[in-house]
Amino acid sequence: MISILIPAYNNDVAQLVEILLHQAERSHFPFEMIIADDGSTENFEQNRLLNHKEHCSYFRFELNKGRTATRHWLANQAKYPWLLFLDSDVIPVNEDFYSNYISVIKNKIHCKVALGGYAYRKVSELNFNLRRQFGRKREEVPAQIRMKAPYRYVFSGNLLIDKVTFLACNPKDIEGYGLDLVLSGSLERNETSILHVDNPVYHDGLEDNKRFLSKCRQTAEQIIAFEQRGLVSASQSKLLATRQKIISKNLRLIIRSWLWLKMPFLKLILQLGIAPLFYLDFYKLYFSLSKK
Repeated sequence: MISILIPAYNNDVAQLVEILLHQAERSHFPFEMIIADDGSTENFEQNRLLNHKEHCSYFRFELNKGRTATRHWLANQAKYPWLLFLDSDVIPVNEDFYSNYISVIKNKIHCKVALGGYAYRKVSELNFNLRRQFGRKREEVPAQIRMKAPYRYVFSGNLLIDKVTFLACNPKDIEGYGLDLVLSGSLERNETSILHVDNPVYHDGLEDNKRFLSKCRQTAEQIIAFEQRGLVSASQSKLLATRQKIISKNLRLIIRSWLWLKMPFLKLILQLGIAPLFYLDFYKLYFSLSKK
């Protein structure tokens, strides 16, 4: 029995809902679908119509609660023991997307969390190329590889999780960027069993290059604060692992100064969407080294 939970903000979720309803109704497996609109200023009128669909409930918050608080509210509303979280800007890749997750539950595989992963479509505009390139090379990873470092690939936009586990591990009082790492850290500290499967969704909500760079900077700075609070560790993040090695060798100031000199060039070429992805790694490393 599954509660399908969709936190929405300014996205039209009608296509996603229709696909999920079609797949779920064929499964003959008890389900419900709850959409929580987190104070959207766009598309909420269209989304409100989903209340008229069977198995589907739509709620709209007048004020924005934030990502983690909205997810926690959805989990508390859910009546079934398994939660399927899907971001509002994703679309299942396969016709058997829902049934694949049902198989995980029916086969009683020993796990509290199952992660299907992301896929990315081609984009023709260079202005969105940086986010797509990052997604294709860092997130669109086969399950076999993800299982080798299971806590490094926790993406909550396509997440099947036991309700009790989610309510215990979700960082409900924390907002900002890098929150999937915080959830991952909580799962790891609780030694939660994770299963990675090849059951992807297309992640279509791509930020443009400039906005994605800004998000990367904030994430790089935020996860240092999370690490200092004991919420994340180097085992979950290559950025944290690299930063720790640099600091242990007393190279922080030297490398930060070198990156500072390169920063105007890095920022320019990354915004153009034509840089190799390791330039983005340098960009994030600079801001992580700038935090004490």
